Amino acid sequence: MNPIDILISGSLALIMFGIGASLKPEDFRNVFLYPKALLLGLVLQMLFLPLFVWAITLCTDLNPFFKAGLFIVALCPGGTTSNFISYIVKAEVALSISLTTVNSILILFTIPFFTGIGLNYYLENNQVISLPVGETVLQVFLITLLPAILGLLFNHFFTKFSTRIQQPLKYINILLLGLVFSIKFFAGESQGGSGITTEEIIAILPAALAVNLGSMLISYAFARLIQLDNRQAVTIGIEVGLQNTTLALLVTGTLLANNEMTKPALVFALFSFFTTLAFAWIAKRLYSQEML
Repeated sequence: MNPIDILISGSLALIMFGIGASLKPEDFRNVFLYPKALLLGLVLQMLFLPLFVWAITLCTDLNPFFKAGLFIVALCPGGTTSNFISYIVKAEVALSISLTTVNSILILFTIPFFTGIGLNYYLENNQVISLPVGETVLQVFLITLLPAILGLLFNHFFTKFSTRIQQPLKYINILLLGLVFSIKFFAGESQGGSGITTEEIIAILPAALAVNLGSMLISYAFARLIQLDNRQAVTIGIEVGLQNTTLALLVTGTLLANNEMTKPALVFALFSFFTTLAFAWIAKRLYSQEML
């Protein structure tokens, strides 16, 4: 594992530890308090989103590796960033955390399964690349679920200290993620960079934007259609539309060792925080005006 792969793994593990350290055992009751919203969110994240991305890639002339990379982005549900946006816009934070908690377990199985399907489909006539299933399950467990569990235990036994380090952890995570994406964008391939060009960014951007904006709007509409309240609908839109690009980099760059597939995750990371934040703010504001 090269230094940038270690940095990606360490950053993701620290993020998941921070999520765990912000939880208390009683927070898991939220999973059962919001069964309707939770189940809809999971179905949209785990089933609808991969199908939606597949449909979008059918309408593009991107090369097969970019299509596969975008598909893998769809398999990596948002974590701490989506929780953070839900907090900023005063959406349903408990629902957001509940989805993150359940997803941390589900991705142990969904990422290897759907990635295998995606690779077979998109790369049928190209270089044969396979995801090592056992190694993937182990890596995802060690870097996502285990740190979250350790964070939860840490918060339980050292509550005061855990509370004190929450804010510094956020800043450290931001700096680490900034370093990871800066290296991936600007470093040469021999130094762990992706070698992405402006032309490739322009080529990937429309499809990545369609995935982000389309999935948020459709998810929000579904939630309202089954009569969830606006805060829950906004939260589900955030969770489905914002993906964990750091996890996508781990899968594409570290486990699959394919630079081409990392590029959609990098492009998605360029704008998705801001578009998701804008969507959430507008959806909440429009609804509040309708209620006047």
